[in-house]
Amino acid sequence: MTMNSSYEGSTFKEVRDQVFSDPYSVLPQQKVTFRSFFRGLTNVLMKAAVRTLDDPTDIVPYFQKLVHPNGVALAGTWNITEKSPYSGYFSQGSKGLIMVRCSTALSHTTRGHYRGFGFAGKIFPTTDPTKRVKTADFFAIDVFAGTKTPHFTDVELTNDTPTGFNIDALLNIANGLVAVLTFRRADGNNNFRPLYPISELGMPAGAPSVTPKWIMVRASPECGKSEKPDFRDELLVGNYPNRTLRFEIWVADSKLPSGKRDVKKIGYIDLTESVASESGDHRLSFHHPRLRKA
Repeated sequence: MTMNSSYEGSTFKEVRDQVFSDPYSVLPQQKVTFRSFFRGLTNVLMKAAVRTLDDPTDIVPYFQKLVHPNGVALAGTWNITEKSPYSGYFSQGSKGLIMVRCSTALSHTTRGHYRGFGFAGKIFPTTDPTKRVKTADFFAIDVFAGTKTPHFTDVELTNDTPTGFNIDALLNIANGLVAVLTFRRADGNNNFRPLYPISELGMPAGAPSVTPKWIMVRASPECGKSEKPDFRDELLVGNYPNRTLRFEIWVADSKLPSGKRDVKKIGYIDLTESVASESGDHRLSFHHPRLRKA
C-alpha cells in the first residue's frame, strides 16, 4: 500500500515540461549539514526516506533533497538491444522514454573534491510522450563517500553501492552516518536497490518476471569527455557529439572467480536534452523500490 494509492502515472511530456520550466541562471551550491537532517526533534531525513519508499508520484510539491541536493536532469530514451533471460523492460527490443537525474552525494560538485556520483532513472514504458503510464525508477551510485575521479563519465554506477571511505568522508562522518543509518532503518539496506520495477514494467499484473540482481551504467567511451569542472556543466548534452550523451546498460546475476560481477551489456540510454533546474532539484521525485523478502 502506498502513501499515494491514487497514483495513475504520468505522461513523459508533463514531467519533462515541468523539469525544464525553471532552469537556473546560476548553479546553486546546496550544502548538506547534520542540522539539515533534523527540524527540532523531527528526523526529516527519515520522513523523506519513507516517502521515497512509499510514494510513486513523479512530480511532487516543492521539497528539499537531503542527501543528493545538487543535480542535473536529462531526457532521452531507454533501449534494450540484446537477448537476455530477463523480462519487462529488460527484454530485447524494449524501448521507452526516460528522465534521468545525475547528482552528487552530500555537498561537493566540482572536480578536485570527493564526489559520490548518483544516477537516478525514471523509465516510461512508451515512446509516446503524451501517453499516461506508470513509471519504473532505478538508482545507481559509484561510491557513496566519493572519489576524486575527474569526470562523471569516468565512473561505473551500480545499484549495489560501496560505501567507501576517505578523509573528506571522515570530516563529514556525522552527515554520512546519519544518511546511511536512516535508510537502513527505513528499509533494511541502504546500499542495495532492487530492479524488479523494470523487469515487471509493461507486464500483465501477476505475470512471472525475471530480474537481474545488478545493473551497472557507464558512459560510452565514444562520447568523449567534457572538461567542465562542475559535473552539472560537464553533463550538458551540448558538450557531446550530435548533442547525445550515451550511457551503456550492463546487468549481472553472478560473479566471476575474481569476485567481479559477470556483467553483460544489454543496451543503452541516449540522453538528448539536459537542464539544471529548480524543478529538477526540488520537484522531480524518484520512487525507491522496497526490498522484497526471499
